[in-house]
Amino acid sequence: MGVIFAVEWTLPRLGVVGLGAALMACGSDSSETVAETLARTLTVTSEDSVVTLASGDTVHVSAATIEFYRTRGWQPAWSEGRGLDERGELVYIAVGKAADDGLSPERYRHDVANRMLTALDEGRLSDEEAAGYAAGLDVLLTEGFNRLTSDLVTGTLDPQDNGLEWRIPVDAPKEQTALASILNGHHPETVLAGARPSIPYYDRMREALAKYQAVEARGGWPLVPEGEDLEPGVRSPAVAVLRTRFLHGADEVEAGLARLGAADSELYDEGLKQAVERFQYRHAIENDGAVGEATLQELNRSVADRLADLRLNLDRWRWLPNELGDRFVLVNIAGYELELVDAGRAIQSMNVVVGKLENATPVFADTIEQIVVNPSWYVPPSIAEGEILPTLAGDPGYLSRNNMVMEGDGIRQRPGPNNALGRFKFVFPNEDNIFLHDTPQDHLFSRTQRDFSHGCIRLELPHELAKQVLDLQTDEGSAQIEPLLEDWQETPIELDRTLPIYILYLTAWVEEDGTVRFHPDVYGSDQELEPQAAERLPPEA
Repeated sequence: MGVIFAVEWTLPRLGVVGLGAALMACGSDSSETVAETLARTLTVTSEDSVVTLASGDTVHVSAATIEFYRTRGWQPAWSEGRGLDERGELVYIAVGKAADDGLSPERYRHDVANRMLTALDEGRLSDEEAAGYAAGLDVLLTEGFNRLTSDLVTGTLDPQDNGLEWRIPVDAPKEQTALASILNGHHPETVLAGARPSIPYYDRMREALAKYQAVEARGGWPLVPEGEDLEPGVRSPAVAVLRTRFLHGADEVEAGLARLGAADSELYDEGLKQAVERFQYRHAIENDGAVGEATLQELNRSVADRLADLRLNLDRWRWLPNELGDRFVLVNIAGYELELVDAGRAIQSMNVVVGKLENATPVFADTIEQIVVNPSWYVPPSIAEGEILPTLAGDPGYLSRNNMVMEGDGIRQRPGPNNALGRFKFVFPNEDNIFLHDTPQDHLFSRTQRDFSHGCIRLELPHELAKQVLDLQTDEGSAQIEPLLEDWQETPIELDRTLPIYILYLTAWVEEDGTVRFHPDVYGSDQELEPQAAERLPPEA
């Protein structure tokens, strides 16, 4: 009998250490069944091995896959005769749609499965060759679906491999549960939908990905010529290219505005100005309606670049637990924004100020337990030693002028109009002493780039957020804070029901109306992840 599988045994971190001899059928001259082929091969396959298929291709076989077939008595799950049964066809189709989540079907060996299925369909294989192909195809689909399910639950990239902190626990993949659900009659695409993050943010980004994939399929957009001053009132062939750039783009509003002046395509008219302003808003650029250097650079980023941005940020959503809770606060560091979410909708949104690169705001999850009205500011040692104490050497009156006092080895700023934390502090105890707070420096919120703090998160609308949180999370509600604002007495208010908070870093963001925004990689995290992304999140085949 011919070769069906050969097995390469692997050791952790050492790679392939040997190639097993071809496994031959024994004891019979008749052809093996698919089940016999699976049993003969997998019973001698160690966990996490690389198996050579009858087609000559290889597949990694996980412990979960071996256990799946063991519990089935080595019976095939998806094969029937010289092809796939109805369930197998559905699994094959579902894996082939991995690109809808920004994942390459080839990562799940869909291309190999396609070739093996084609060989079976052509009917040129002998019975024994067909059994080998059908067994290999069965294992390919099991392993591919398992891996796809796992990637949807936990993500494909690991930020810690590149030295990036990510202190939010992820869910454990449930491969056996997913496969059992299909065998019990659930549609594979329904099973995959259950593995995806169950939050609107992820769904909206999948829809955005589909729009940009459609743009790529149509050939993308043209490059806007450099070297010309493109601003309202200018007439130039370059303006016509700019207009076409919007008409071929993924944003329908920009396309509609650009279309208004299509009869005089070379004139930079009001509609085109508004299209540029919207584009600038979506790309975190000061929106003056003219095509300056920063705007031109973003206009000429390719659709392939934008797809890579969306794939990476979809994976970031997959690093989170599947369930974030019915109500939570979400901070996007890269977008300088905060949302209070209730039942899947943002009921409050605002700009925030985050940490400078050298004092980067960390990514983590916690729970808000307390709101302090009229808080004291306990100056962090790094600020005291690096900024205040050197100032005191030449300005002894600095502390008194700023309502500060020495307390033990530290410095405290009393509550008051100039207190760095303003009127409100939202407390979620953590090792970095990060919190949300008010600020007297309101002018910073009008800036496009807002990385000015020492790590804590300054709120544009702290009073409004405090009222919302107290109404939702305390029995007494927000009425209790109004009397406290009549003076500067420091008063903590404990929440009767704590509120989850997620502090994330996302350089692509999709609003509820479908508007797609891209943000500068202010902390360089995208750049750090590029090597992993190139390997694990390549463009779809």
